[in-house]
Amino acid sequence: MSQIELVRKVAKEFCLEFVKNPYFCYTEHGLHAYFYTMLFTTIPENKRFANWEGQKICVIQKEYRTAEKLEKSKRQNWDISVIKLPPKGKRGIKSQSYDYLRLAAVVEFGMNTGKKHLVEDIRRVCHEDSNTDSQFIIHLYRFSKPGNHFSNRDRSPNSKLFLSQEQIAQLSPKKSVEIFYGVYDSTCKHESGVWIIKKGNITKLG
Repeated sequence: MSQIELVRKVAKEFCLEFVKNPYFCYTEHGLHAYFYTMLFTTIPENKRFANWEGQKICVIQKEYRTAEKLEKSKRQNWDISVIKLPPKGKRGIKSQSYDYLRLAAVVEFGMNTGKKHLVEDIRRVCHEDSNTDSQFIIHLYRFSKPGNHFSNRDRSPNSKLFLSQEQIAQLSPKKSVEIFYGVYDSTCKHESGVWIIKKGNITKLG
């Protein structure tokens, strides 16, 4: 199984687990850590690390820098990235080459965020200078009853930040980015489940 296929497999399993057990992590950063762990343990042991310029490096990185500024004032960071094997430096970069390795995949996360956050994630991962072979976005919602939230980090199902599958499909570009969309709603106003949205097409997973 290729690196990209492994990331896709873990993304599916991760989102299905989120809908089944939406409170296993308290914050979005906790979700990053959980996903990192799932991905690390799924990758075969002989593919988890690589050698770059005489140093052992992990192929999964948290907050790895973007290779370019992507139309911002400075370089940014990816939530999760997977270094392509064998490691390959960016052409023309002679110093600090560990900061510019080609990426097999990047994964950006959003939990209980709205259109602005998602649009920016799509823009960055699809940028021509993203330096990645594949792009994934995990966009999650966790809703509970207003005034009786299981956690104050939950949203009301009436939140204006909510985007439906159809709205996200309209935002999805005609490019390779795959958006994993997961919803948990204890009030049942919105259907709970996981969908993959790509090039405007919506596929239900569970």
